[in-house]
Amino acid sequence: MNAAATAESVRHKVARRLLPPLFVMFVLSFLDRTNVALVKSHLATDAGIDAAAFGLGAGIFFVGYAVLGVPSNLVLHRFGARRWLAFLMLVWGLLSCAMGLVDGPGSFYVLRFLLGAAEAGFFPGVILYITYWFPAEDRGKATGMFQSAVAVASIIGNPVGGYLLGLHGLAGLEGWKWMFILEGAPTVVMALAVPWLLTDRPEQARWLTAAERGLLTERIAADVPDESRRVPARVGRIVRDSKVLRLMFVYFAIQIGVYGVTFWLPALVGRIEGLDDLGIGFVSALPWVFALLGVIVLPWLSDRSGDRRGPLRLALLLTLAGLIGGVVLPPVPAVAALCVAAFGFLGAQPVFWTVPPTILSGAQMAGTIALISGFGNLGGFIGPYVMGAVEKSTGSGANGLYLIAAVVAVGALVVTGFRWTGTRRQPAPAGPRHDEQPPQGSHGTEGPQGPDAPRRAADATGEREQR
Repeated sequence: MNAAATAESVRHKVARRLLPPLFVMFVLSFLDRTNVALVKSHLATDAGIDAAAFGLGAGIFFVGYAVLGVPSNLVLHRFGARRWLAFLMLVWGLLSCAMGLVDGPGSFYVLRFLLGAAEAGFFPGVILYITYWFPAEDRGKATGMFQSAVAVASIIGNPVGGYLLGLHGLAGLEGWKWMFILEGAPTVVMALAVPWLLTDRPEQARWLTAAERGLLTERIAADVPDESRRVPARVGRIVRDSKVLRLMFVYFAIQIGVYGVTFWLPALVGRIEGLDDLGIGFVSALPWVFALLGVIVLPWLSDRSGDRRGPLRLALLLTLAGLIGGVVLPPVPAVAALCVAAFGFLGAQPVFWTVPPTILSGAQMAGTIALISGFGNLGGFIGPYVMGAVEKSTGSGANGLYLIAAVVAVGALVVTGFRWTGTRRQPAPAGPRHDEQPPQGSHGTEGPQGPDAPRRAADATGEREQR
């Protein structure tokens, strides 16, 4: 078997082993954080949580999420992914079950904050974990398969939640309590299995041969950015670095676009005449079907071409066009426009997460990925608040959507400045070339050296020309 075939075999073996459990974990995570939207009226009736208290409690999740993401990712990088992710899952699964004990605004706020804090390390932790196992040329597709869980969870979440709400009265419990308990319990069970399902690093993978471990380790090492491309190492300089700040804003723009669609969609579907409950459910799921397509197609295009900037900018422009179309068009074509927006905003995310590793490495990458994720997810708090505030002051929710569209448009412009990511395919070596020796004088102070050093030097030269 030649080296290229071996590399392909290793990629498929790693994907089959790691992506299915990560996918299931993310489905459970997304259900546990979003199922609260189904029980707004039930909490008002049974726990005295009015609309204002519900909005604050729903949003306070993202405060806990933003605060603890960075320390959580540093712990994962230091001690390993499988035990830390399992611990996080166990905690947030138990907290999700405990949501069935809510008896007023105070307990609602506390549990939502703690749930956000517990989940804070999961998503950025998996994004970091993927960089340990997938070379740059495969990272977009791998991240896309992982993030397709969002679309799947959004499609199945309402029917599953609705069924569980129908258990009202069983064993004397309200239906909303059963929903929290029965959606949190699988997370607890999955947490117990995670240490056996995941492996921390390729070097520890007994399910790979020694040759496969060596090949994968070498390909991952070849992707470490050289000194000229890295952001500063000190924390204070990292948070002031222009590249990091631009990444933070673009991810914020993506996330605020997500919540703009999810906020506007129910009102839009409600304006379509002649829909029964089944029809409303079907139409409401359509954007997430297109989001599922986006999260597969756009990362595939990006990995195939090696271009990160172009597909990411296209995704944001599609989101922008869809948001505007959702306002100005009649209800039925407006729903189609939101399908375009969903294709863009979910497809943008796996492409986006291929960019930070081009300027970050090690603990620096662990902390900065969590920083970007935490800041971006504040869009989940700010987006609904802005939409509600603008609707209250102007009498039209459309004006809020225009404001969110403007943020997305600025994000697309900022992506244009991501020139360091390159616009040409730069494939990693298919395997070690033992018949070659490193050229004399080629050893620098940063990055691995070896038979692929001339390729990296050429790549660096090409990128300086692009800049």
